[in-house]
Amino acid sequence: MKLVDIIKAVQSLNTTDQQRLLDFFTTNLKPFLTSEPIFNDILERKNADGYTCPHCSSKEVVRFGKYMVKVNSKDVERQRYRCKKTFTDTTNTPLYRVRKGHLIVQFVQCMLQGYSLRKSAKIIGGISHVSLFYYRHKLLTALAQLDFEAFNGIVEMDETYFLYSEKGQRKIQGRKPRKRGGKAKKRGISKQQVCVLVARDRTKATVSSVLGRARIETTQLGKAVGDK
Repeated sequence: MKLVDIIKAVQSLNTTDQQRLLDFFTTNLKPFLTSEPIFNDILERKNADGYTCPHCSSKEVVRFGKYMVKVNSKDVERQRYRCKKTFTDTTNTPLYRVRKGHLIVQFVQCMLQGYSLRKSAKIIGGISHVSLFYYRHKLLTALAQLDFEAFNGIVEMDETYFLYSEKGQRKIQGRKPRKRGGKAKKRGISKQQVCVLVARDRTKATVSSVLGRARIETTQLGKAVGDK
């Protein structure tokens, strides 16, 4: 059976069976999750057409020694390359200069569950919530760079609203600082809320963007997804 057939078979399962399957893989494949599947995947994808310099796109790349990293308390060798500058397999990827990259898959699972950084750190173990904060920003930056040419077939769009936040600002004007969460003073949709649009087609090509505050207009939808 091909990988495509396996994916289709999994997608045809109901929610309960999918959860059982997830539990099975989490339990039985834990030793493999703590190795380097994500690093090997990056290596295969980046070097499928030969080695290319991420700085100048030159093909005149040579191997330039190896360096050691810690993975699960073990020393692992990785390749370094040289063109006009030196680089590694993780240069220009979310794993660049990440010491515990083998934990990033587990962190993504925690993000999908909506767990906080502190709770994620407790679940994963061996890493602080501060490190996960930087992991999260690396992942979000990488996601923001993903793009595609155009939607295919039926496209569905929906918007959701979040309470406007100025977290991190030292001087907040127009209102008093509030505790985490909080509620809008006005009922319904107002300028106290930020509108986020998500558009997706049946191939799962997705666009998400902040449209602005308060209710949105049709013209804003066109600006957000019109080029797709």
